[in-house]
Amino acid sequence: GGWDRDDRRPGSGQYRDRDRGRQHYDRGYYRPSFRSVQRYRAPAYRYPSGWYARAWSFGDYLPYGWYTPSYYLDYWRYDLPQPPIGCEWIRVGDNAVLVDVWSGQILSVYYDLFW
Repeated sequence: GGWDRDDRRPGSGQYRDRDRGRQHYDRGYYRPSFRSVQRYRAPAYRYPSGWYARAWSFGDYLPYGWYTPSYYLDYWRYDLPQPPIGCEWIRVGDNAVLVDVWSGQILSVYYDLFW
C-alpha cells in the first residue's frame, strides 16, 4: 500500500524537484534489514518530543514526528542506496530507516550505522 506509481505528490499533481531522475521502489534492490559494517560518528541524537528508543523494523510505520529535515539523512554521505521516489532515509537513534514518506511505512533498516 501507499504507492502511486508516478512522480507526483498524492493529490497535488505536482512533481517534487528532488524526485526527478530517481527510481521507483524496487523491493529486490533494498534489503529489509541490514547490519551496517561501516559506522559513522554522529552528533548526540534527540528523539522527537514524546518518543523514546524503540526497535523499528521492515513493515512498521514510522510516526510523523521524524518527518523533518533535521532527521533526514544525506544518503551519499553515509554510503546508503539512493532513496526511490517518495522515500527518504531518516535517522532513528543509531539506525537509518528508509521510509515511504507518503504512507510512513519502513522499507529498509540499516542497524548500527551511527555511534
